[in-house]
Amino acid sequence: MMTKFIFVILFMNLMVLFNKKVMFYYNICYALSLIFLFKFLFKDDMLWVNLSLMFGYDLYSFFLLVLSLWILGLMFMTIQLDKMISNSDGKKLMVFMIMLIILVLFFSSMNLMLFYLMFELSLIPTFMMIIYWGMNFERLTAAYYLLMYTMFISLPLLIYMMKLFKLNGSFDFNLLKLIMMENFKFGWWDYMILFMAFYIKMPIYMFHVWLPKAHVEAPVYGSMILAAILLKLGSYGLLRFMEMFMYNSYMYNYVIFSVGIIGSIVISLVCLIQIDMKSLVAYSSVVHMNVLMCSMMTLMKLGFISAYIMMISHGLCSSGLFFMVNLYYERSNSRLLFFNKGMMNLLPSMSMWWFILCASNFSFPFSLNFISEILMIMVIISWEVFMMIYLMIICFFSSAYSLYLYSYVQHGFVYSEERLSLINLKDYLILFIHIYPLIMLILNLSFLY
Repeated sequence: MMTKFIFVILFMNLMVLFNKKVMFYYNICYALSLIFLFKFLFKDDMLWVNLSLMFGYDLYSFFLLVLSLWILGLMFMTIQLDKMISNSDGKKLMVFMIMLIILVLFFSSMNLMLFYLMFELSLIPTFMMIIYWGMNFERLTAAYYLLMYTMFISLPLLIYMMKLFKLNGSFDFNLLKLIMMENFKFGWWDYMILFMAFYIKMPIYMFHVWLPKAHVEAPVYGSMILAAILLKLGSYGLLRFMEMFMYNSYMYNYVIFSVGIIGSIVISLVCLIQIDMKSLVAYSSVVHMNVLMCSMMTLMKLGFISAYIMMISHGLCSSGLFFMVNLYYERSNSRLLFFNKGMMNLLPSMSMWWFILCASNFSFPFSLNFISEILMIMVIISWEVFMMIYLMIICFFSSAYSLYLYSYVQHGFVYSEERLSLINLKDYLILFIHIYPLIMLILNLSFLY
C-alpha cells in the first residue's frame, strides 16, 4: 500500500506541470491521510509493517506520516488564498510536492543511509522557501543560519555511519537495534557526533538561534511546515537512535537533559520579552521541544509515548498559531504586538480561535497537548523528584506567555482605526482543520500503547 502512496505522490509531481488547480492537490492530501488512517485499524502490537527492502513503518512513524499529509494539505490551502494565481504558484506547488516525497520517505525508511539522506534533503525545499518567498531582507542571514547549524555536524555523522556499517555490515534499523543494544559501547565524543545532528534540528537550547530567525523570515507556509514537521525530524531521529544506542544513551543523556531543562526556563523568560508575535510563537516551540527531549531522555516507554503525542499536538497547535499571526499580519501590515492591540474590536470572530490555540499552547485540558504534558511531567518526576521545581516554573511561564499573547492582541486600545479586510471562509476552514484533530484525537488515545 505504501508503494501506491509513493506513486500517487510522484504522479502529483508530474501533474503540477499540467494542472495548477490547488484545490485538487490539497483534496488528494486529505484523502491520502484518511485512507492511511484506515491502516491503523489493522495494526499489530509493536511490529514493523515491512513494505519492501528499505521501507516500512511502525506505530512511532504512523501518525507522523498522517501529520505530514495533513499539514501539506493545509499549506496548499494557504497558497490559494492569494487573489491571483501567478506563475510562481506552479513553482511553489512543485517545491511542496518534493517536500512531501522527502517527508514520506523519511518517516517510512528502515535503512539508515536513506534515513540520513532524507534528513539532509529536507533542508533544500525549506531553504528555497525562505530565500525565494521570504518576507524581509534578512532572509539570507536566516537561511545561512539554518544551513550552517544543521549542516555543521552532518558530515561527521555520515562518516560515523560508515564506521557503523564497517562494524555491523548493515544499515537496516531492526538489525542495528538488535546488534547495538548488546555490543556497541563508545565514549562521550562519539555520542555527541551521533546525536548532535538531531539535537540541533529539534533544536536544543544553545543551538536554537536558527529557529526564530528562520521562522520570522519564512512565509506563512514555510513557518507552518517548519514548526509542524521539520522540528519533528529531529525528535523522530532521536527516538530511533535512542532505541539503537540504548546503553550509551543511558550513560550520557543526563548531560543533555540538564541543558534541556534549564534551556526551557531561559527560553520561557525570553518569550515574555518578545515584541514580535511570530518570534514569540517560534520561541515557545523551542520550550516545547526541549521538554519533549527531556522526557525522551528518561528512556522510559511512557517517556517515548508522551514525546510522540507532543510531536503530533505541537505540530497542529504551532502551525495554527503561525497561520493566525499571518492573518493579522496581512491585515495590519505588522507583526508587532503593539500594532495589533485590541483586535477583538476589529475582528471579533477571530477571538475564539485565538483563545483555543493559545490555550492548547499552554496545555489546557481537553486538548492533545494536555495529555502529552501530563504524561511528560509524570515521567520526568519519576526519573528525578527534584525536577518538579523546574517543571513548575516551566508550566507557569508557559501559561504566562500564552495568555500574554492572547490578552495583549485581543484587548486594549485599538491602534489602527482603519477598516481591515474581512476574514475569508477558507481562513476559518484552515483554522478548523488545525483544531479539530487537536481536540478529537483525545477520543481515540488507543495509539498510546
